[in-house]
Amino acid sequence: MATKKHLNNQNMKRKLIANLISLTIILGHVFAEDQKPNPETGNNSKEPSKPTPSEHTAKTGPFHIKVELDAFFSAEKEHQISLSPEAWADMTLISALSHGTKVQKGQSILSLETKKLKKTIEEIEIGSPSAKLALKLLESELASLEKSTPLIIEKTQREKNIADGNLSYYEKVGHPEAIRATELSLHFAKQGYDYAKEEYEQLLKMYEADDLTEETEEIILKRAKNSFERASENLRLSKMSIDRQLKISLPQQLTSKKSTAVIGEITFQDSMLVLPRTLEQKRHSVQKVKRDQVKAEENLKKLKTDLESFEIVSPANGTLYYGLSKDGKWITAPAIAKKLVPGGKLAPHEVFMTIVEPGSLGLRAIVPEAKLTHLKNDLAATIIPTSNPSLKIKGKVINVNYIPGSFSAILSAETKDPLLFPGMTAKVTIIAAKYDKVITVPNALLNDSNVWIMNGEEKIQRPVKLGPSDGKVTVILEGLNEGEKVVSK
Repeated sequence: MATKKHLNNQNMKRKLIANLISLTIILGHVFAEDQKPNPETGNNSKEPSKPTPSEHTAKTGPFHIKVELDAFFSAEKEHQISLSPEAWADMTLISALSHGTKVQKGQSILSLETKKLKKTIEEIEIGSPSAKLALKLLESELASLEKSTPLIIEKTQREKNIADGNLSYYEKVGHPEAIRATELSLHFAKQGYDYAKEEYEQLLKMYEADDLTEETEEIILKRAKNSFERASENLRLSKMSIDRQLKISLPQQLTSKKSTAVIGEITFQDSMLVLPRTLEQKRHSVQKVKRDQVKAEENLKKLKTDLESFEIVSPANGTLYYGLSKDGKWITAPAIAKKLVPGGKLAPHEVFMTIVEPGSLGLRAIVPEAKLTHLKNDLAATIIPTSNPSLKIKGKVINVNYIPGSFSAILSAETKDPLLFPGMTAKVTIIAAKYDKVITVPNALLNDSNVWIMNGEEKIQRPVKLGPSDGKVTVILEGLNEGEKVVSK
């Protein structure tokens, strides 16, 4: 029993010792890790930084500047497909080829609904003859008005002048003379009455005293009496007629002539105001109809042009993609794909398809600002596609974009590889400068375009011609010989 307990105590001691040894090892590793310099914080306090060189002995050697860029293949020959209808905005889709389809030049790539458009064109063409006839009628009416308007104005003016003349004459002469003649007619009727009365009365006196036979007297007296009665009636009627003329007829004639003159004035003024405006209105109507007809003809022409443009075929052999690309990606393809379905509607001026011709690839690369200074046109480049790292393609820099915020470069690529497509990525290596034997000087020892060199025990300043720089050293093209010592100022 004691022996068993002793063995258990020995085992526990061994385990405790083993645990202490493991803990010691772990703490040792942790301490060692803490003593390592931290690459993120740059903790190199125990390793002093390299001092700036204070002197340099010129010697020849190789020098080159290599610029490595990430790039993507882009299509050098692509055809963006969009529609810009002039008059018809409804572009409803019937069918379209799929994204990534290989197409041939002249092949139909999209079909639009055109029934409404064709119906509209037909209706305009049917209505065109009647519109032209209506215009001819208006032009005929205008021609008549052009001739008749001045004649009518002249006629109304003449009638006005006549009415004014008649009124003036009647007021000055006609009316007073009519009153006088009327009054004279009453006077003459009164005279006739007086003569008949006197004659009858005298005959009565005379026949009462003479010896004439009774029968003769009766005849003469009867005739005189009749004449007297007629004169009496004539006087009575004359008084009535003259009274009517003076109170009614003559004032009415004067009023009528005044009214005629006023109406003539109004008619003349109306003709002077209304007729020219009617003529001008007719002119504007003819011009408007002409403009409308021209617009209708232009609209018809535009509609026919739109109808022709809706027959969409591929302009070249190549691959059809939806939307347009930017930085190697078909950025609008998802949105366009939602429209390129039966019943979908396209928007004017919207690029909905792009045809990329085969074997016409270039490259586009985003250039970090630090590498921009090394790039220039016509520099040779080596291109390694990500999809085929064993393939090395020759190229060169075509154009460098120096616009701040979007530094980039366009490169050519000498390849017709059928397995390379726009949007694929590649690594580009550009040798911006290469010298087999050239003198270089640390940038810290350059003073603008001068260096300080030791001439015996004396420092002298010498101008030099500078070449390319990699940011650390600069090529000296002229002004410094191998073996000379360059020092700080």
